[in-house]
Amino acid sequence: MTFRIRGLLTAVVIGVFLFTAACTTTTTMVVPTNTSAIQKMFELAFSDIHEIHLDTINIDALALGGLQGLTLLEPAAELQRKDGAVEFLINESLITKTEAPSANDGVGWAKVVDALIAIGKKSSTKLETADDERIYKAVFSGILKKLDKYSRYAGAKLTRRNREIREGFGGIGVSIKEEAAGARLGKVAQNSPASKAGLQVGDLMTAVDGAAIDGLPLQETVKKLRGLVHKKIRVKIERKSLQEPIVVVMQRIRIMPNTVHYTAKDTVAYVQVTSFNQDTARQLRDTVQRARQELGDKLKGLVLDLRDNPGGLLDQAVDTANLFIVRGRISDTKGRHRDSVQHFSASNGDISQGLPIAVLMNGASASAAEILASALQDNGRAILIGSRSFGKGTVQTVLQLPNEGELILTWARLLAPLGYSLNRLGVLPNICTSNASDVDTVLKTALGGNLKRRQTALSLRRSIRDNDSEKGKAVQASCPWRPRNGLDIDIEVAKEILESGELYERAVVISAPIAGS
Repeated sequence: MTFRIRGLLTAVVIGVFLFTAACTTTTTMVVPTNTSAIQKMFELAFSDIHEIHLDTINIDALALGGLQGLTLLEPAAELQRKDGAVEFLINESLITKTEAPSANDGVGWAKVVDALIAIGKKSSTKLETADDERIYKAVFSGILKKLDKYSRYAGAKLTRRNREIREGFGGIGVSIKEEAAGARLGKVAQNSPASKAGLQVGDLMTAVDGAAIDGLPLQETVKKLRGLVHKKIRVKIERKSLQEPIVVVMQRIRIMPNTVHYTAKDTVAYVQVTSFNQDTARQLRDTVQRARQELGDKLKGLVLDLRDNPGGLLDQAVDTANLFIVRGRISDTKGRHRDSVQHFSASNGDISQGLPIAVLMNGASASAAEILASALQDNGRAILIGSRSFGKGTVQTVLQLPNEGELILTWARLLAPLGYSLNRLGVLPNICTSNASDVDTVLKTALGGNLKRRQTALSLRRSIRDNDSEKGKAVQASCPWRPRNGLDIDIEVAKEILESGELYERAVVISAPIAGS
């Protein structure tokens, strides 16, 4: 997915009245005397969704959908709106009802949700025994049914994992394997605290900060090794060459998962980008410089493999495109909220100095990967090989919640440099390998004779708007993704083209018109 990070929004608290009923139709007014954690959570969620989601959605629809999510915890529950009130039934018996606030009264609806849950807990053992986090998940499941398929809720535990993927974590730079006596070091990263402290592959770690880890599940040991950046950590190590165990003291640094992987393939630098985190652009810049140094004058071109890349951070997709485009538009984002309208253009120059580039993509290349692919293609800076990409043309913003979880909301559409939406139809390659059986046939079909056929397909794709179903079907059929086993034709086609200046120039012609040049 593609997303950007946004801070915590604030909400204003105002009053609302609640009416409750037992087995009779008599109602009693209950005025909440304080603000609960549940009320605070949904005050914030309702206001955020109403303000910034890509589509305008009334808060009452969100609240009623969320309340209906409680049936995940209590299947006998039923919540309905009737005659200006919200009724809560269990086993078809009315247990309470409340006056419905106005459609977009976020605080009022948060109070209703909180109060109905509190009363429901008194009438249902299943609701009574559910902690706040289970309540949040149930209510958000109902809310999210009113939104798009990419918006989602993450609790505190999942949020921590998400942040580690996006932003890295405090660690010492090792990978470990679980053993009965502790944890065996499988890898020690260069220039990491572990390597500088003398730790070696094969060392047996038996204690962390004085606590033995024998018999501890692998994930528990990992949690002990990770922690605050710059904080010291002590590990006890056993090594066959040492008569006695040693205790090593290190200081954690921020560890960023590696998303860029490089291999030299004859005269071509093959670089796989698996996702986009906060360090991807820097890793790619360093990798290109390394390839130029290692291959020197032999280097004919660069292959960027974005196949199966699900995306990641928006700014990193823009920054990676900016590594190779001298000038021109990279991408636009557009939504309802004023901050969602952004325009990104190249400014830093081309670190590869005009090196021919082939981008590999498939039906699992999505979001940030599609930003990079379309930017390079529309600016005539690279050729695309493979099949039509996934078509996830939206941006999510990450909102921090009071429970240390996060709400990931779709808030903008992604536009390619030439102005077409990336949603649904994705990016169409210059050279389609969907039906490929061998390299020669692909090259002959794509680059032999008149190139107008492929130019026409790209022109059709770029002219389509989301609601144009007939043209969309034609594009979908023109280069579908068909996973294959055996020979990696995409890479072989890329190598052939990059090693031939004439073939590369013909492939670039297919991308015309070129944006920003």
